[in-house]
Amino acid sequence: MRDKKGIALPFFIIITVAILALAALVIDASYAYSVKTRIKNAVDLSCLAGISQLTNIASISNVKNTSLQYLNDNLTMTINSFNPLSLDSPGLMIEAGVYDFNARNFTPDEQNPNLNALRVGYSYSSMTLLANILMISNIQISDSSTSAKQVAGNLAPGGGFPLAINKSVLSQARFNNNNFDLTQQGEDQNSYFTSFKEDNANANDIKDIIDFFEEGEGLKPSGIRIGEEFQINNGALASIYMDLDEVFFEGMVFISPVVTLNNFSNMATVEGFVGFRIRDIYMAGPDYHIAGTIIPSYIDNNWSGLTPGGRPNNIPLADQTLLANGIGLVE
Repeated sequence: MRDKKGIALPFFIIITVAILALAALVIDASYAYSVKTRIKNAVDLSCLAGISQLTNIASISNVKNTSLQYLNDNLTMTINSFNPLSLDSPGLMIEAGVYDFNARNFTPDEQNPNLNALRVGYSYSSMTLLANILMISNIQISDSSTSAKQVAGNLAPGGGFPLAINKSVLSQARFNNNNFDLTQQGEDQNSYFTSFKEDNANANDIKDIIDFFEEGEGLKPSGIRIGEEFQINNGALASIYMDLDEVFFEGMVFISPVVTLNNFSNMATVEGFVGFRIRDIYMAGPDYHIAGTIIPSYIDNNWSGLTPGGRPNNIPLADQTLLANGIGLVE
């Protein structure tokens, strides 16, 4: 009997230790899963916040700092005793580059003029609660996300302000703090009202579209895409500028197609879309003007329902950063 009791005690100790170790692993695995979820959410939000600030190579510093701020804010709120990170912290990666939507891969390259993506990665060392019984002192938890900008390629029905802007406006705005001045008179004409129809664009249709924006009634403009052609009303429509209700339109943000004229003076091809805020509607001598400010990379979620897709057509590379872009996680 004494021998059996002597054998039972070691077995009891072994089984107890095994049960405790298993319980420790279950508890720590559950905690690690919870921490991984928090890190994934923080990394995703950090990546989206950073890419929203990407306009060109010069903006990379702001992109990284914004991304870092969102990452720190989220992890500080969700993980106890979390120490805020710096850009050179071990385990942290924030890098800008180019995402190829066809090949679906990301290439770090912060000097590439086609910069359109951001990758954020973080590896966190989570201290174990009980698993050190098995000589496991911490668990490495890692996650990464890639977000990218894609040129907006479709203006859905009901969204487009009936004003097509010549692509020359982009380069002028780029050298003038993104400000532009539109007119429909003489040699300086750089904008065109349109009903976004293939033919027979007329003043009545345009006024109906303006009524749609002012009162929610009238004519919804038809959808258009990059590369499509439509007719512009190239007649005496300067007075349309002054039909705009200044109280309503000044300060409002809209999206319009950027176009080039084709062989026929009343036909235009959509090269891209641009978001802008109207600053002033005024008259200078006999000419009517709209003064506005382009919002780089702006995609309108209110009026337009603009959807990303396609690439800008005949627009210089330096001006493409002003075009409307959609952002999202791609990896």
